[in-house]
Amino acid sequence: MKIRFAIVRPDILPQVRAEVETLRTAVNAGNMEGVDAATAKLLALTAGRHAVELSEEEWRVFLDGLRSKNPEFQSDYLLPSEVCAGILPTVVANDFVLELPIDGPTEKEGADV
Repeated sequence: MKIRFAIVRPDILPQVRAEVETLRTAVNAGNMEGVDAATAKLLALTAGRHAVELSEEEWRVFLDGLRSKNPEFQSDYLLPSEVCAGILPTVVANDFVLELPIDGPTEKEGADV
């Protein structure tokens, strides 16, 4: 499994927020078809956006670093830009970052974790 972090600019934020809510609902209901559909829509919405993919081990290191500074930090599908600046240097203050687990072959765009 890989974790894809993609920059979400304000122009697509409403669509991404809506689809993240659909994904959360599907996950909570155990609806795997819904999870797959929402994941596909989120990947399509963020296609061509600057992104990095971390291995599960790299992702755990990233989370451990965040939690060492803020023990209450909860990983979520949509993260504030400032927590991801270390892995996505082009992220700016009014951006968000989509954090999405994905399966299958992936391309890594230079994550430095």
